Amino acid sequence: MINLEEKRISFLKALDSFIERIKEDRWILAAVLVGSINEDTILEKEHLYLWIIEADGVTLRKKSDGEEHRIWRTMVEHDINVWAEIIPRSRFKRMVEGSSRTAFSYNFFAKRELVYSADDSIKKWFEETNKIAQKDKELELLIATTWVAVAAREALKLIDIEKDLSRGWQKTINAAHALASVHVVEEGEICESPVIHRALEINPALFSTIYSQLIEVGPSEKHIRLALGEIEKWLDDKGSLYMKPLLAYLKKQSRVVGLTELANHFAFTQLYPWHIESACEWMVRANRIEKLATEMPLTKKSRIQLEEPAYLYNVD
Repeated sequence: MINLEEKRISFLKALDSFIERIKEDRWILAAVLVGSINEDTILEKEHLYLWIIEADGVTLRKKSDGEEHRIWRTMVEHDINVWAEIIPRSRFKRMVEGSSRTAFSYNFFAKRELVYSADDSIKKWFEETNKIAQKDKELELLIATTWVAVAAREALKLIDIEKDLSRGWQKTINAAHALASVHVVEEGEICESPVIHRALEINPALFSTIYSQLIEVGPSEKHIRLALGEIEKWLDDKGSLYMKPLLAYLKKQSRVVGLTELANHFAFTQLYPWHIESACEWMVRANRIEKLATEMPLTKKSRIQLEEPAYLYNVD
């Protein structure tokens, strides 16, 4: 049987030992621990996860990195694996300023702690940025709501068209997990334990129907449809509210806006083009916006124009 306190202490010792090692490397400027090491999180923890900030111009690239600009390394300390993203100082600065795709968006599902810094500027950046911002909350709500809509739509298709109750059941469970994330972010709190458990505390009536009962009875068409009905009711009630960042931009433009332009507007956030497309498609089905098309070239030298989805805010 696992002794959780012994495990927690072993992880803390491994972290301390690892930090002592990197302090000896003058090219390593700081380290951020992502995720807590405490009695609530230690049961499921199997590795340490760190951001390691290095000096500019010293990145050691390997063949296995390919052309990815994000560099990941796995190390070991006291028999505990250490997963680390290696981040040059200049990119970390762009992250905290919000001018990088890997923006320093607030994480509602893992606490972050600066566990080592030999650079006062990095310490200042971290302290100023590692707090909940309203824009972070709005984007997290948009992303999670998008996945609720996508999973619910796919689940309905699986049971209506493909008559696949097993996969439809699984997709409905996925929608419940996405909706659990929405509830946690809505509370404005950090939840490092499974979000579905916290959601059951926040809204027991809803999650009993869309999650607990489904887990208990398995792939039952009756219970799947009941769960999807409750999810659709929630989307009808809250969906547009949590699509606010997209709706606000479309309303401000007051014209037809192509998907590429929308994606460019949110380029330096954790909101990716497929989030935007999924959100817009849901808003079209909900009659919040209109769907049209605009022309676009596929390459720099293309002489023909293809069409991409475009959207117009529906003032009515």
